Amino acid sequence: MTGDNRGAERAVTDNAQSLERAVIHLAAQASSVRKCWVQALKRCTSCGPYAAVLAQLHVVGEVGDLPSGKAHVYRTESQAQGQALASGGVPAECVTIAIALYLECCVPNLISGKDNGVQRILAFACWASLYQFFLLSGYSLHEAAERAALEEKISLAERRVQDFSVELADAYEAERRRLARDLHDEIGHDLIVLKLYTQVIALDLKKGEISQVRRKLKESVSLIKHALETVRHLTFDLGPAIWNEQGFVPAIRFYVQQFAARTGLKVGLRSARLNGALPARYETALYKVLQGALANIAAHANAERVAITLQRNRDSVMMKIEDDGRGFNVGKTLSTPPKCFGLRAMQDRIELLGGTITFLSHSGRRPAGRHGTTIEFVLPLQEVETK
Repeated sequence: MTGDNRGAERAVTDNAQSLERAVIHLAAQASSVRKCWVQALKRCTSCGPYAAVLAQLHVVGEVGDLPSGKAHVYRTESQAQGQALASGGVPAECVTIAIALYLECCVPNLISGKDNGVQRILAFACWASLYQFFLLSGYSLHEAAERAALEEKISLAERRVQDFSVELADAYEAERRRLARDLHDEIGHDLIVLKLYTQVIALDLKKGEISQVRRKLKESVSLIKHALETVRHLTFDLGPAIWNEQGFVPAIRFYVQQFAARTGLKVGLRSARLNGALPARYETALYKVLQGALANIAAHANAERVAITLQRNRDSVMMKIEDDGRGFNVGKTLSTPPKCFGLRAMQDRIELLGGTITFLSHSGRRPAGRHGTTIEFVLPLQEVETK
């Protein structure tokens, strides 16, 4: 306990007897004092909106309620009231005004009588000041708790960003390794064989074996076609060339068409109000999340239809991906690290840009009722660059 609190508690104990005499004197006018106070609270511009709450303050109760010998309890209870007021959004200055108005309503009754009422007024004013001090201490405790909670949230956010950075680096490394492996295994192999064929063709030409040359040229053309197809697939996964040539929406539409052709799924795309350019990092995030979602549907959903909605509002861009598949248990999957990597990658990619993502899924195929999975994510467009 701080020195201020110890001093305040001593003041509570020292003034208890003087306050008891003041309260006894006020007992007969308690109803009129409260009525005066409530009306004053309602008239006050600052306190008016909080009059009903402030009127519940227990500035001074009956003589039996006075904390003679229980200053610590009184302080704790008053601070708890202050914390409750702060949590309810009541400004601290309204507490100060409310207690001042209460004292103002009490003064005419305290000063009345044959004996001198100055001592009663001083005792009452001291008590009101102590009560105000304890209430405002409660406000300080509330602010400290909120600050600690905010610092904890910031710390958690920082740790999550660090974890995401590691996951992102791992994902980039895995993607780099996959690309290198595909280039080596597919295109590299074709080029090596093509090199051998050209050497053999050169030897056959020297020998005049034209039939062998024709056969090797035909096989070489097949190798070149295969290499070109592999390059198309690799660049398609990274982002089709149409993206740079015609824009983001045509690239999305082209990807969806190619996905439908490869998987046999019926895929529909509806885009609305997407004429303007999106920030490049947003386009990349949308494209990658769409890739991940469609890959999951093809691999796990056992779906027949997929509906994709892409829409730009005044201050956000939204994408929704819905399928009629068998669904899954979202909570269970997200809590199982090996199974949730793809979903977490989507979530982290969207949240890193300040967006939100929602997974909604109904497990099992049912004759009636809804089934399938919906993934919806929203990215804010306020004050973002378009390049």
